Amino acid sequence: MAKGFVCPVCGYNDPACPPYADKQDEWYQEICPSCGTQFGYGDASLSHEELRRRWLASGANWWSPNPPPSTFDGMKELRQAGLLD
Repeated sequence: MAKGFVCPVCGYNDPACPPYADKQDEWYQEICPSCGTQFGYGDASLSHEELRRRWLASGANWWSPNPPPSTFDGMKELRQAGLLD
């Protein structure tokens, strides 16, 4: 299985994380440690764009109780993923 995860909401990139926990080509019930989106739940009624807007409005802060990578910068992640101009 290929490795890597780029969150479609916040652009967080974790190359150590498997892209599909269910092995069916989609994230389901996985939670992004950066923005906190639970795929298959949080994005069931809101678009990734709306979830991104809300995450940005709340400060684009690290969501997980585990510490972020030392290089984490929410705005930089968005730009690198092409999700923010």
